[in-house]
Amino acid sequence: MQDLRVLDNGIGYLLKCLNLYMSGTGYFALYLLALLFILIKGSRKDKELFLPQAVVLILTVYNPVVPLVLDRIFDVNSEYYRLFWIAPVTVLVPYVMTTLVDNARAGRQKTVTAILVAALIFAGGSFAYQKGFARSQNIYHIPDELIQVSDIIHEDSGDEYAKAFFEYEYNNEIRQYDPKMLLTVDREQYIYAMNNSYSHEMIKDEETPTNCLLALLVRNQSVGADRFINALEKTKTEYVVLSKGHPQAAFILNAGLSVAGDTPTHVIYRYDVREPADKALIDYSDTEHRFSYRRLK
Repeated sequence: MQDLRVLDNGIGYLLKCLNLYMSGTGYFALYLLALLFILIKGSRKDKELFLPQAVVLILTVYNPVVPLVLDRIFDVNSEYYRLFWIAPVTVLVPYVMTTLVDNARAGRQKTVTAILVAALIFAGGSFAYQKGFARSQNIYHIPDELIQVSDIIHEDSGDEYAKAFFEYEYNNEIRQYDPKMLLTVDREQYIYAMNNSYSHEMIKDEETPTNCLLALLVRNQSVGADRFINALEKTKTEYVVLSKGHPQAAFILNAGLSVAGDTPTHVIYRYDVREPADKALIDYSDTEHRFSYRRLK
């Protein structure tokens, strides 16, 4: 949702959400038809199970006015609330479709019903491989280059753990592969940076040095070399990984960083932290959990 803002889209936010997460409004139309079927033909148990949640959804998240209010209070763009309004849809539609097939008489009627139901589902969604089938480059399902980047950083660092700033996609993917790579910026900070510029006061804020890094490396805002180095020092960031041709590449080198290595599409810049952080993890091996087997005996 990092590129979809409630306040920017107004009542069109709902349609854009449906297009983004349901491949259009077709499957949502099936949901409405499934609700109609439950209302008319459903058993008492079906109505008690599915209708109350539908009423809540229609009055809240499917009401275009509600997200506008929520965004002003909770900033819904940075929350995972979409999981809660998609789940009932993905449960009810197949349930009703299966019920239609089960209720059809055995033989030709059941076959025809199954074909029609399948056609409706196909029409309401989109083919998973409509853009082609991309074979994963490795068993980790991440780009091979990211593995190279990880190897270069750990070999250059010499420490078990290293801390790095990555661009958005690599920042998300490295977590799937390398748990010993410490990240300077988390996902929520990145989402904010992709949607908002930083004021001069935010960049100067000593309490949040990541603002300075994101302003420069994501928003391409001017921050000054001293402030950039100070942000690296405060966050204890040892490496900055950027795409080749990044607009701030020259600035980074002029600020004093050096090139630790590169891949066909990325460059790994090294910063020598003046006061390295203590990266030793807490040893919980001798800690007795309050629900341990020993306590239950």
